[in-house]
Formats: sequence, C-alpha cells, structure tokens
Amino acid sequence: MMFERFTREARAVVKGAEAEARALGSPTIEAEHVLLALTREDAATTAAGSALAEVGLDYEAAREALGAERERSLLAVGVAAGDFAVPITPLARRPKVGASTKTALERALRASVRRHDGRIEAGHVLLGVLQAEAGSVPRALTEAGVDRAELRARTAAAMDRECGPRRRPTRKAPRRPRRDPA
Repeated sequence: MMFERFTREARAVVKGAEAEARALGSPTIEAEHVLLALTREDAATTAAGSALAEVGLDYEAAREALGAERERSLLAVGVAAGDFAVPITPLARRPKVGASTKTALERALRASVRRHDGRIEAGHVLLGVLQAEAGSVPRALTEAGVDRAELRARTAAAMDRECGPRRRPTRKAPRRPRRDPA
C-alpha cells in the first residue's frame, strides 16, 4: 500500500487497529478496529485524538457504541446477542486488512492529496473512516450521539492547528518561449 507516506502516528494507528482485531478474534482488520485505535490514549496527542476528545468519544465510549451497534444489527435479523455464548479468542496469526479498512486508508490518501499535505497523518485516517456512509462505524457513531460532519470539521481544524492551514500549490507563471537573437 502507501505506508511510506504515513507518519509515525498514522502507522501506530494501523498497528493499533491490527492489535484490536487480534484481541477481538477478528480475522480481518476493519474500520471499527481503526476507530478503536484512534481513540486509544496514545493517539490522544494527534489531531484525530483531539477531535475525538472534543466530541466526547473515548475508547470506552467507542467500544460501547460498537457493541450496541452490533447488538442492534443482530436484532434486525432476528438474532439476540445473548442467544450465543461465543468466547472471544485472540488470534495468534496476523489478521488481513479488510475491505472497510482498505477503503478508509484510500480515502485517507485522497484527503491528504486534497489538503495538499505531503504525508498521511492520523487525522487523515480519521477523515477516511468518517467518509463511510454505511457500515458499523457510521451506525456506531450515531449510536454514540456523534455528528460525523461536526467531527470531520473538528478534525480538519485540529489538523490546521497542528500542521498549519491547508497548503495550496503555488502556480508558476507560464514560460515564455525564447526568442532567437539572430
């Protein structure tokens, strides 16, 4: 992928998402694991962590919202979460990157390009996750009472404070053709 453009903090978020997936016994790293990694204490110093804290979404609130979303989704198809006593067994092997995470990371790259940033920060990763219109993360954020548009705006503002405002490319004046001195 494009990890060479990721800052140390953004790479830590991806590694944290892998750890979350492993701990939860998931064979794939999905956007919900990325969200959980973004809410970890070690991510609190990033623009993403700052924006998440401003809207009141910490690790425990995110886990609770994702759990409530999962229960609601199961109930929608007639399955009560309490009907099954499935123990969570952490994975020994490395989980694969799932479709929702691939999409979120591609959107993070696009957000970085759109902002004319030279690298991908944890804030870009959060912006990539927030662009999803469907899935467990948007539903969980709604469950937690988080306005995604407000969170996007706060993330962009935090990134502007952290990295400076968006850098727009300077336009060079068109070159004039050289005239032959002859």
